[in-house]
Amino acid sequence: MALVAVLALVLTSLAASPASAAGKRTQGKVSYGNTSWTAGTSGYAIRGKASGPRRKVALQVKWADGWHTIDKTRTKRKGTYKFTGSFDWYGAHKLRVLVPRKKSFRARTFKAKKFSVAVPWTPRGSASAYLPFSDRGLTFRWNPCETVKYRINPGLGGPAAVPVTQQAMELLERATGFKSKYVGTTTAVPIRGDRHPRGTDLVVAWSHQDLDPRLVGAVGVGGTGPSPVAQFKKGKKPTWRIKTPGVTMNMAYGAEYPMTMDDPGHETMGLVLIHELGHAFGLDHFADDVQVMHPGNRSPAVGGYYSRYEAGDLAGLRSLGASKGCLTKYRGRYQARTGGQVLTGGVVSPGREVVDLVEEHADH
Repeated sequence: MALVAVLALVLTSLAASPASAAGKRTQGKVSYGNTSWTAGTSGYAIRGKASGPRRKVALQVKWADGWHTIDKTRTKRKGTYKFTGSFDWYGAHKLRVLVPRKKSFRARTFKAKKFSVAVPWTPRGSASAYLPFSDRGLTFRWNPCETVKYRINPGLGGPAAVPVTQQAMELLERATGFKSKYVGTTTAVPIRGDRHPRGTDLVVAWSHQDLDPRLVGAVGVGGTGPSPVAQFKKGKKPTWRIKTPGVTMNMAYGAEYPMTMDDPGHETMGLVLIHELGHAFGLDHFADDVQVMHPGNRSPAVGGYYSRYEAGDLAGLRSLGASKGCLTKYRGRYQARTGGQVLTGGVVSPGREVVDLVEEHADH
């Protein structure tokens, strides 16, 4: 009888081990609150509760390659938690709350919720009116798992050069889902082929054609820069990875293009700048004359010219943006469409640089 009792105890212990190893189930709840707003007017206010000792809690957004954390907090003494913050990435997104495992408590993922962030204006034109840069059958993309660290060379742009550039970068962030960070000024000028300062991904310079003759006849020049072949983390599809994009603006046309974002009667330097940033992050010209990426005279909106992306521009930037997922080093072999060239991990595209002639931007 004693032997039977011992065996029963051992079997009971073995049966309990998996459950014990798994830990206690995390009890809790989440209230997502308002899930729809116009960019720049509101944000998320998410509350909830999770059982167990003080724990980390993550707010995540869904990309093509999985879930990515956009905010973090900890539970209070009674297990409550709260997220509040801005989320101005245009479009529809899925967000969820994740409570990671801690000690004897299992991880808990709460049901995802769809959030919608509206563009603050009515975008004009067709959402199909865009064209990405392409080289040997591959498009150009920034890796959204990295923050765009940018510097400004205010040069001849005057005191407005920095705030105008920062506003343009904020607009790019909202259209792509990228994160950017202003890290200071520089004397580098991309059109000269100057090396980016250490720790800098993008340089926007405000120069003059008298200093940089390659600017003659151009309001601005934007490009992706040399781009190594990379691949998506999910699916392993190859693409060109934008690493050192650059924009150079020509202040020889400062009198014709006001140093503002919007103007009732003229295209502005801000409008040309967001066009060049479109090039720097992978968009080519498109024929629809209401789109920012149109190479010629743009049709003004009601009330004048505004530095804002239209329907095709937004769709194009989104197609090259964060929702498509992160990039990693290319480890495959790709048969290029032209010349039968095989691309491997060491191949680099020269990138794209577009000179937008002043005749194309001139007001009539």
